[in-house]
Amino acid sequence: MQLEIRICEVGFLPTNCYLVKDADTGESFAVDPGDYDDALARTLRDMGIDRLKYILLTHGHHDHILGLKRMQDAFGGKIVMHESETAFLTDDSLSLCHPLFGNLSRAEHADLTVRDGDAIPFAGGKIRVLHTPGHTRGSVCYLLENNLFAGDTLFQESVGRTDLPTGNTQELLQSVRKLAALDGDFTVFPGHGPQTTLSHERKYNPYL
Repeated sequence: MQLEIRICEVGFLPTNCYLVKDADTGESFAVDPGDYDDALARTLRDMGIDRLKYILLTHGHHDHILGLKRMQDAFGGKIVMHESETAFLTDDSLSLCHPLFGNLSRAEHADLTVRDGDAIPFAGGKIRVLHTPGHTRGSVCYLLENNLFAGDTLFQESVGRTDLPTGNTQELLQSVRKLAALDGDFTVFPGHGPQTTLSHERKYNPYL
């Protein structure tokens, strides 16, 4: 598997939307389209992507889903999220969506719901699902080879907040320790801020 990974900052916060393509098969997926605009569409086309296989959601907050429907309409892709998080797509009290945040472009349902330990077929391999509650009840991380798409569970030398609906500090601490216990090292692609490595976080992140 030869992966090309592009990081696109989208939305007003901003949020990291990841575009991933396997060079061998051409299969592609996106992670957390917090917005969708012409620049993101151009990046997809520059990568040679005309059809997505999946749109993976790490969780359902507004800044991770506002571009979801427009991206799916333009490039397809099954919407994937944890089974306990699907209500965020339609409940603004959970997602914290508001018209002031921009064009609300949310799908009303997930095409594929997942749980801890599931493996999603991709390019002859598997995307592994890790349920990491704490930031929200249905937060997940996705593992593909040595890449960890962590959403708002783990940041460079920090972790996600837990004071929003369904957040839980003790669950988050358990989740990041679960990540710390993974065998080997991984490049960590967080929902906000710079990428890091799991080995760096084990050493310098006080929450791990």
